[in-house]
Amino acid sequence: MLAHLALLAVLVVSLDWTPAPSVARKPAPIQAVAVDARKLDAEVERRKQAEQARLKREQEKRAAAERKRKAEAERKRRAEAERRKAIAEQKRRLELKKKAEAEKRRKAEAEKKRRAEEARRKAEAEKQRKAEAERRRKAEAEKKRKAEEARRKAEAEKRRKAEEARRKAEAEREMRERLAAEQTRLRAQRESAMQRMIDEYGLYIKEKVQRSWIRPAGSSDSLSCTVRVRLIPGGEVVDVQIVRGSGNAAFDRSVEAAVFRASPLPVPPDPEVMEKFRSITFEFNPGS
Repeated sequence: MLAHLALLAVLVVSLDWTPAPSVARKPAPIQAVAVDARKLDAEVERRKQAEQARLKREQEKRAAAERKRKAEAERKRRAEAERRKAIAEQKRRLELKKKAEAEKRRKAEAEKKRRAEEARRKAEAEKQRKAEAERRRKAEAEKKRKAEEARRKAEAEKRRKAEEARRKAEAEREMRERLAAEQTRLRAQRESAMQRMIDEYGLYIKEKVQRSWIRPAGSSDSLSCTVRVRLIPGGEVVDVQIVRGSGNAAFDRSVEAAVFRASPLPVPPDPEVMEKFRSITFEFNPGS
């Protein structure tokens, strides 16, 4: 029954109810058509099979479309996957490139820093070397300057000492000369004074001896002799010698006796002059 209703509905839908545009016709009277049930069933079956075939075709079409969609989706997925893979690969390569470039830059920067550090160390070492060389040069120059200054000071001191020694020697020479001159003058004065004292005391001795002399009988005033007398401090006579006789033995003995009688003889109080009186020689001449 349902199949019949469906077939009727299909027939109704399939009929063209649109009127012909050219000539208006009067509607024909509806006639009841007696439809053979078998034909109707056959038509329904045909239409069912046609519908099934159509549905099958549509299913196959949808399946094909679905397969095509899936294939397209798979293609797109694969393409997307390839694209993403390519992008990922490109990104990976880019990352690798970036990393390589970054590593290259890092290495270049490290090399640059290393070279800069090496250059800095070399520059610092060179600076220190130059500073050390300059320090040594200045130290050497200072050493030479001090040595030269010490040499000049030593030379100046040497010249000063030499000049001082020369002046001192000159002063000492002048002093010695003055002292020698003074000593000569004083010695001359001393000798002159001593000689005056010797002459004076010589006269005293002669006078005292002459006062003590006893003229021997028969002697004349023309007789004379040279007498050497040795004295000790205080004037005591210890020895008398006739150095040059008068030719008259009695006269000579009288002179010797006079000298001993006159002892002690007058002597100078000056010890130095007294040294000269330890042995004195004088001429005894009673007639003088």
